Amino acid sequence: MMNHLWRVTAIKVTGKVTPGMWVEVLKSGTNAQPTIKEIGVEFERKYGVSLVGGCSLVNFRIEKMG
Repeated sequence: MMNHLWRVTAIKVTGKVTPGMWVEVLKSGTNAQPTIKEIGVEFERKYGVSLVGGCSLVNFRIEKMG
C-alpha cells in the first residue's frame, strides 16, 4: 500500500489557527487530499488547538510532499 504525505499550511486566520501554522498529514492507500477532519486532528495533536466550526479547506494551502 502506498503512503502519501501532505503538508497543510494555514493561509487565513481561523480561530486560534494563524497563517504560517502547518501540519503534515500521512494518508495510506489513497492519493486523495486530506479532509478537514484529518487536518483538524493534526492541528489538535501538534498545537493543541481545534479548528472552528465551519472551517473550510480554502483556509489552507495543501501540498503533496511525495
